[in-house]
Amino acid sequence: TQCKPCPERTYSFASGLTDISQCLPCAEGRVCGSQGMIDLKQSDVCSEGNVCGYMTDRVSQFANQCPSGSYCGNETTTLNQYSSYCLKGSYCERGTTSTLRTRDKCGRNYYCTSGTPNPEPYITRCPRQTTSLAGAKDMDHCSPSLVAICDKMPFSETNPFDRLSYYPLGATIGELDESAEMLVIKKILQEDLPNVLHWKNDTLEVFRTCPAYGVLPEPSSDKPNELTVIGRNFRNSTTLTCRYRICHGFSWETASGTKLIVPGNCQNETSGSSNLSEYIMETGAFISRTRVACPVPTFEVENDFQSHNQSTELKLSSQVCMRDGAGQMFLSQTCSDAELASGHCAFEDSAPSLGLRKRIYSLFIACSEDENSGESCGDITTAAPKLNPCLTQRIIVDISNNGEKFSGETTIVPYSSQESVSGASSNEDSTHQVLSSHAVYEFVLQDSLDMLQLGSTVIEKKHLVSSFNSDAYLCRRSLVHEEGRRLEEEGWFESPYMSRFHLSFDWRHLPSHLVYNEHYKLAIYVVPSRCHESKCNEFSRGHSYKENIPCLQPVELPVWFTDETVDKNQVINMTLTSLDDSRFRVEIQIINGLALPVASFFKRTMSVLMERPQRANTSPGMERRMSPFVSWEEKGVDNPKIFGVRYDEGHSQKVSLPRNLPPRWKRFERGRALIGMNATYENSVPTIKDGNASSPEGTDFWDNPYQSAKQAKLQSDIYFETFHGVSQDGHSGSYKYEHGSLILPYLPYFSNCREFDSHVPLWALVESATQCRLPGVTEEFPNDWWRREIPPLPHQDDVKSIGPSDFMRFYPVADWCERNLHCNFEEDLPKPDVTPRWFEAESGTVLFSMIRDPIDYYQYTGRESSTVGKNDGGGQKFIDGINTLQTFIPAKVDRSSALNIEGGCATACFPRKVTVDISYHQVDVYSKRIVQINVLYDKFDKDVSNDNYELKVNFYALNYQELVIKFAFSRGLFLLLFTQIGVGTVIAAFIYWAVVRLTTNLERPPSLRITGFLYLTFPPALVGFTLGILPIAIVTAAVFYLMKGYLVFTPDTDPEGRRWLFPSSTRLHYSDVSIDPDNLQATRQGRTGLAFLTMALISFYFTTKMFVPNRSSSGDVTDQQGNARALINWKRGNLICSSVIMSLFLVIIVEWSFWGSFGTYIWEAIIGMKLLSIFVGSVVDKQLGEALLSAPVMTSMGLVQGIVTMSANDFMDFLLSYIVGFGFLILERMYVGPLQAEVFGWVYDAFNSGLERLHSLFGSSQEKATSGNLEDASLPEENNETVEPLLGSYASYSCDTLSLLYTPFIMLVIMAFRDEAEITKLYGIKEDDMEYYVLFALAIIPFQIIADILLHNALELLHGWKMHEYLEYCRVRFQQREVWWKGLETNTLDVCIEESLQSMDQQCFSSQYYMLNTIHVSAMIYFVLGVEMMARAKYTVFGDPAMFPIIASILLCSMGTKLLLTSIARMFGLWRIKHEKRRWHSKVMSTEANPNIEQWEDVQVDHDQHVMEQRITDQTFRYKFLNYNRSWILSQLPDMLTPRITANQRPYMINQFARILGQVNGDISSDSDSDDEQEFHSAPMTSSTRTLARTWLMQANRRLRLKKLVQPLIQQSKGTECQICLSRNLLQVESLHSIEDIDEQFKSSYGSEEIDQVLFKRFWQRNQRYQTICLPCIQRRNGKEKEQIIQGDLSSDENSGDNLASDDLTQSSEAILASWYAAAKSNVERR
Repeated sequence: TQCKPCPERTYSFASGLTDISQCLPCAEGRVCGSQGMIDLKQSDVCSEGNVCGYMTDRVSQFANQCPSGSYCGNETTTLNQYSSYCLKGSYCERGTTSTLRTRDKCGRNYYCTSGTPNPEPYITRCPRQTTSLAGAKDMDHCSPSLVAICDKMPFSETNPFDRLSYYPLGATIGELDESAEMLVIKKILQEDLPNVLHWKNDTLEVFRTCPAYGVLPEPSSDKPNELTVIGRNFRNSTTLTCRYRICHGFSWETASGTKLIVPGNCQNETSGSSNLSEYIMETGAFISRTRVACPVPTFEVENDFQSHNQSTELKLSSQVCMRDGAGQMFLSQTCSDAELASGHCAFEDSAPSLGLRKRIYSLFIACSEDENSGESCGDITTAAPKLNPCLTQRIIVDISNNGEKFSGETTIVPYSSQESVSGASSNEDSTHQVLSSHAVYEFVLQDSLDMLQLGSTVIEKKHLVSSFNSDAYLCRRSLVHEEGRRLEEEGWFESPYMSRFHLSFDWRHLPSHLVYNEHYKLAIYVVPSRCHESKCNEFSRGHSYKENIPCLQPVELPVWFTDETVDKNQVINMTLTSLDDSRFRVEIQIINGLALPVASFFKRTMSVLMERPQRANTSPGMERRMSPFVSWEEKGVDNPKIFGVRYDEGHSQKVSLPRNLPPRWKRFERGRALIGMNATYENSVPTIKDGNASSPEGTDFWDNPYQSAKQAKLQSDIYFETFHGVSQDGHSGSYKYEHGSLILPYLPYFSNCREFDSHVPLWALVESATQCRLPGVTEEFPNDWWRREIPPLPHQDDVKSIGPSDFMRFYPVADWCERNLHCNFEEDLPKPDVTPRWFEAESGTVLFSMIRDPIDYYQYTGRESSTVGKNDGGGQKFIDGINTLQTFIPAKVDRSSALNIEGGCATACFPRKVTVDISYHQVDVYSKRIVQINVLYDKFDKDVSNDNYELKVNFYALNYQELVIKFAFSRGLFLLLFTQIGVGTVIAAFIYWAVVRLTTNLERPPSLRITGFLYLTFPPALVGFTLGILPIAIVTAAVFYLMKGYLVFTPDTDPEGRRWLFPSSTRLHYSDVSIDPDNLQATRQGRTGLAFLTMALISFYFTTKMFVPNRSSSGDVTDQQGNARALINWKRGNLICSSVIMSLFLVIIVEWSFWGSFGTYIWEAIIGMKLLSIFVGSVVDKQLGEALLSAPVMTSMGLVQGIVTMSANDFMDFLLSYIVGFGFLILERMYVGPLQAEVFGWVYDAFNSGLERLHSLFGSSQEKATSGNLEDASLPEENNETVEPLLGSYASYSCDTLSLLYTPFIMLVIMAFRDEAEITKLYGIKEDDMEYYVLFALAIIPFQIIADILLHNALELLHGWKMHEYLEYCRVRFQQREVWWKGLETNTLDVCIEESLQSMDQQCFSSQYYMLNTIHVSAMIYFVLGVEMMARAKYTVFGDPAMFPIIASILLCSMGTKLLLTSIARMFGLWRIKHEKRRWHSKVMSTEANPNIEQWEDVQVDHDQHVMEQRITDQTFRYKFLNYNRSWILSQLPDMLTPRITANQRPYMINQFARILGQVNGDISSDSDSDDEQEFHSAPMTSSTRTLARTWLMQANRRLRLKKLVQPLIQQSKGTECQICLSRNLLQVESLHSIEDIDEQFKSSYGSEEIDQVLFKRFWQRNQRYQTICLPCIQRRNGKEKEQIIQGDLSSDENSGDNLASDDLTQSSEAILASWYAAAKSNVERR
């Protein structure tokens, strides 16, 4: 048979098949469409989208399509047809091929997971309020659904439902239509939180009364009539008040005499148709927040319900009350169109002019359509009826919670003090309005009831009352829109000014798949606020941005919180600080339907803790009115005080702007609150910097960002801005913008800190009871420190203040808080700024300042109330109103620790520890006052990759001593303190005087003559100083006017002095084209220094001419006079040169005092300067040669030493330096000065002794003799009885006194030129603190004078000086001077005094002396100040075009001042000579210093005085005087014939002695010294006589040489006290062996007539003995010898010389007379 092929759907690779069953079925996935297939290679592949099982042919391969939800490729079998699920984002219907598996995208609003079979699967629909684009793969692709702007629900505060929140589209939503916004699906509010003040709406709303109408009870009725007022926001208070006012109508009479009455309309009492009566108030009873029971008062109807007559006819009303002929009241109402058509209307006979009307007598009438539409119908519960107004009376009822503000009063608060608000479309948009609300109660009058009962329709009163009560029952039913919840009012927190809220969110339990800002948001809303919202335009065509009040958008949250890297599933802490009265609401908003199932997870996850400043000033009773934008009734709240931080433009010019300057104006549109992230240091959350969000607005921060000041004022008002510079001119009323400072409620610069973020309020930092700590245990604060027993913040009852009289308590009990914060630099550390950044500021830089006393709300905001006003000025208004800088405490930088950094630490060097040290004064138990602020930088490094630093804040109260140092008390206390110091100096001087007085060796010590010394010492000094300082003060005032007069004369019009006189309007340098304002101040500083320097040089010129006057007469100049003139010029030049050099040396001392550690080593500096002054004084004395010329130079040095003590670390050190200086003054004046010459002599002797020993060892005998001669020749004279020590000591005192008087003046000059000299600035002394230095300098003067008087007497007691007698002698000499200027006398120099002191003695320490010294001292001090000013300003004098004008101006001013004061002195006869000798007139008036030739008549000598002078100079008078006082003169010869006088007057004395010896028989009483006297010659001598005379002469010469040789040894052997009476005054030394006896012993011992000086000295020292004896003991011994002479028989010639002793002759006097007698006798024998 013929073989049949295997059929379709089968195949066989074998042959010889016998049956069809042996054909193999076609494999799955293959299509066997042919017969007789021998293998599968001949089969076809199953097509895509189909499933091929076994035995599939070409027809059946399309019968089984790929299942839905999957896609199929080629060769899909039944087993793997479900292996390829449809891809995400696509859906796969049946038969989906592999090629087209992604063609069909998932539908919108759905997401397609793997294996989705249709485009809109129900189970994968996007959650509620979410949508998706086509092809969404999973639920995460479902984004919040959008709402068209025109479909947004408008906001209404009266809406009982919570408002819907919308967000503008952001970048996270994608590119969507801008005409839609994202809707918040659900809000979770955090309610019923403890420890926080929830805001409750206090805006009273009154809707109606229940009952709304009734019958007025009769006055005799005992049953009270009570109304229930239904409204909102009633409060249970004792001041709950119900107010009643009757709503009257208006009435007038027609021409016919008919009375017409228009009933009152009480729905709006502000309408012109209402006329309200006086109010009646009753106390309400609180029922609930929505109901109040108000008793109806008893009205006198005839009095209270009388209509008011109107003189003019009002507009006719549609309803008029009239009476018919029977006297019954009816309502005449205008007919409607339907009523007119019915013909029921007619004219009123009494008033036809009213037109067609109808009469209504019934009690109830229907409301008109206009009344129904206008909601002005009565409060009737039935459908649209009302009571007949002609038969009833209406009463307005309103409520008040506080008894002051009632609901019936409309509140209108303008948003701005300007006339209109920008963008306001109506008056409602420019003002905050709360309309009045009240209820109307209507009752039927008794007369009307009587009329109704008499009418055709009888109405019984009891039935009417019953009907009214039934209606009242229905009235009391609660209505949701009236008494229901308003969700919009819930969840708000009241946040008064400067409240700080800690918001904590515990989100640790949230599912991890929730993503912040995608599924949920944190929203904080603040009111008041305003911002623009997208609103639909008219006719729903498009949208526009319109301002909405309040803002419907939440405030911006910190970047630190919103950053994606910050894990939200943890405890999140945030802070909200309100800068003004506000309320805020915290919402957790679900913005994605995916999070709806877990929305409940957010409930009760927030906790709130509120803080307010309380401890800066805790005075009770500080309250203010709250803002009407928060509290409708403006309730009273606390008015806390804070320490405001002042930051001004001057700070920003020296240091870069802080990164945490506050946002301003529009950046506060969503609410005036600062939001910060409050992450603790222990929290691992990373620190996120704000970046540009918190950076200031560039360098134009201080400029007006708006086009005009008026516009800036408008913006400041609507945003409640306080950080601005808008102010109103008091005269013109216009506004100006001058922003130079602002008050911050937090610390600037210190930002990005843990727990505080970018804003660190000081009060929140130091008033935390849980965080504040006391100092750690240190040596200063040990473990047993008394303060550790008291908490850091003590209870108010435990606070103890420190007042001026609390020096015994010393330590206060007050707040002590130390806190450590961990912060990050917000600046880009590797990138430097143009100006130093705050952490790069140099020491002494002021970062900011703080207002020392706490400020309240009004001072901080610059407002006069809680609302804006025309004269608001922000914080700058308060700053500008402060007249003294003492109110502002600067925060000064101290980066001294950076000096220890190797390689320098000026820039790119970062402190890792910043300490803000704030000390304050606890003024009383309630208030504090900041005293000092220091910002210390420490632990520097240069690591730019590390931006961490530690901020430590120390806040503590100062003790009594520290308060004194910081000048925290009043001037009265410091005056008392200075008085105590002065009294202490007097007591110390008195104690010293008492010790000296008890230990003095004087037999008759001088008494303490306080008044005498005061009269002799202080008046000349005071008068001279005043006369000298007067011209200096005048020229100084002129310099101030020239350089700084704009501060006094043009402080408003030219505050910087840019147009003030020529020094400000002249170019600053020859090379300048115009004036650079930035360099004007420095140039003005240098020019002031030039003016001071010019004053100094002019003063040098004048004073040198008076110090070294030209005493030669006019006429021909001889050679001798020419040499004298050259000597005078040399002295003057020497004085000027020495003064200039000394002034430059004083500049060095002043510069040295600026050394940072000078105050630390102030005591060493004082000692060093005292020792230095001794050395410098010796140099100056040697250079100038006269003590008079040295006095002003050394006075200047002493004055500068006093000035530099102001650089002490604090005022207490300054006071102690004065006390130490006073001790040195006693030491110097009592010992150092008087013994200085002896000390130097001892040093000189020691030096020569050393040289002598060297010569004795190495030199020859001739050299020894020579050295001995030199030694003898160079030894200074010693005489304890000379006036030079007294004169030198008093000269030193005069310098100290002048310095004492001059110190206050120079301090005032430094204060006046503070910015120019910069001395007090560099010393760290505040401007106002200088007042205390001046006050001390003035207060100490009288005490110092008294102490000096005690020291003067102590000098007399210690050294035996006749100081009082000398000063009296000086006073007499000055009064009896021969010329007007004491220095011009030519014959008054005392040649008996050391030459260097003669000119000083000549001045007599008079007022002329002090005046001259004052001017010269001023010259030197002004020279120092001038150099300091020019050096500080880096001033180039020769490059300044104003140099010559300034010099000329000062020169002219000085000359004019000199002429003016000289003229005044002549006018008042200053220093006029009253008794001047006539013969000296011509000489006086020919000198260069002749004051005025007009004084000729004033100095004529009296005739009697001239005759007296002739008589006392007569020879007879002289002889009688000498004869009468012979004994006294002889006894005083040893005192008068001092060695110096003997040496100076030697020629005269020898001549007189020769005359005495030469005249044997002459008249020895004659003392004529005429040169014409007879000369005496010696008689001729024999050879033996001549030999004898020569022998005597040789022996006399030998004795003289030996006496001169041993005289120093004798003087050195003087003891310290008398060996007889132990006295220490008037000591003499006597040799017990005569020089003749020693000489004889020497010659017998050595057998040589030659004098070996060294050998004789040694022999003398071995054999001689001495005795120290005082002069009184010598006188007593001589008296005893005199008595022995009188009793003995001494008549021989050998002893005749002893008989010359007369009464009371001293040994010295007897020796002189004996020598005279021996000489006369030898002369007689020669003759």
